[in-house]
Amino acid sequence: MKSIFQLRKELNAKARELSELKLQRGKLATKLAAIDRQSAALTGRPSRRAGKRTGKPLPEYVRGVLARAGRSMRAADVTAAVLRAGYPTKSRTFKKTVAKTLADDKRFKRVGHGIYELAT
Repeated sequence: MKSIFQLRKELNAKARELSELKLQRGKLATKLAAIDRQSAALTGRPSRRAGKRTGKPLPEYVRGVLARAGRSMRAADVTAAVLRAGYPTKSRTFKKTVAKTLADDKRFKRVGHGIYELAT
């Protein structure tokens, strides 16, 4: 049977090992993000791994879509264009998410039922 001192010693050793692993993981994640950026620059498309943590947020995709269109668009058309632009999602209700973004963000202006454009 191990003493409390021995158990604490083992626990501290495991904690140090975990800290070292987290540090290594952070360094690798930084390198991976750099590789993803280089890949996106070469292909012109964001990595599927980019997601919300390393890629652009959804409102930025929506803004880009509306800016490129230069006209007002229906929420369904904005949703399709955002997906074509490479926004990664597995959401079943993505159209609702885009519609909510359009309605709530001050950068977008509603000009008709379900129709939005960039606010000036």
